[in-house]
Amino acid sequence: MGSGPRCARLAAGLAVGLVLGSVCGGCASVLGPAIVCPPNRVVPLGAESNPLPPLESRAGIDRNFRVPVGDGKTSLSVSVLEPDKGYAEPKGTVLVIHGIYARSFWMMRSARMLAGAGYRAVLVDLRGHGRSSGEWLGYGVHEAKDLSAVIDELERRGLVTGKIGVFGVSYGATTSIHLAGHDPRVAAVVAVAPFCNMREEVPHFGRVMVPGVGWAIPEKGYQQAIDEAGRLGGFDPDRASALEAVRRTRAPVLIVHGTHDWVVPHEHGERLEQAAPDHTKLVSVPWHGHITAWLDPTGRVSRETRAWFDRWLAASPAAHGE
Repeated sequence: MGSGPRCARLAAGLAVGLVLGSVCGGCASVLGPAIVCPPNRVVPLGAESNPLPPLESRAGIDRNFRVPVGDGKTSLSVSVLEPDKGYAEPKGTVLVIHGIYARSFWMMRSARMLAGAGYRAVLVDLRGHGRSSGEWLGYGVHEAKDLSAVIDELERRGLVTGKIGVFGVSYGATTSIHLAGHDPRVAAVVAVAPFCNMREEVPHFGRVMVPGVGWAIPEKGYQQAIDEAGRLGGFDPDRASALEAVRRTRAPVLIVHGTHDWVVPHEHGERLEQAAPDHTKLVSVPWHGHITAWLDPTGRVSRETRAWFDRWLAASPAAHGE
């Protein structure tokens, strides 16, 4: 659900919850908070308390601003990267969404790829990540509403040109599908290694990332902890289902999934395609795992992404420099 060292940190935090949970006999009150605890609750100088300029600003983005979401107590950090100078105007506007325990800075490579293809790339720190505030994670339920508020603000600022697309990885991929199911303004989605739903992925993630201890928690214990996580986060875990969201949306959804992904198994991509075969396409990348699909060493993910957005967002794709 995450990427690189951030994923390892999430595993470490989850390990503590799993150990305590197993000692307590699967105590939901211990494991539940670990499931929805965002990184900014445990990382010093997170969100607005960090006096340094955003990493994204130092990486060359064109503008950065905050968007209040939800009840007004939460705000998201948004960064915008304009298309390369060879384009007279953006071919479309694409939100770029990171994985769990990451931040938008880690998606700069993807944003630059999209900018190079003529799109305005909008990087968002999801609630509780990077420079965004937020007390609990929402596994796509809250995040879809948050991102709709971001689109509202982009429109208010005149920063939506053409159709709107969403590109996400892992937790961000699942969130991208949730957004499309929630907001009809989304015209196309590229989801790299998404999971079907919270109730299946959280137990699997715990067992894979924390071998031994993760298996000590019975399935009932996980489900009780997920119920507690939903109570804390203020959402219904049964609604944290990308399978339901992909059926609701009419936007074309491209799912890119590594065949050797053991964090979010390839079958999740297969099931998402089967849930909405009329507007969903699965591209399987041989020998790629969860992190490899995000790093994209062969460029396959980038090529598929550009082709998908050119097909569904750019009404008349212009060659670079025209």
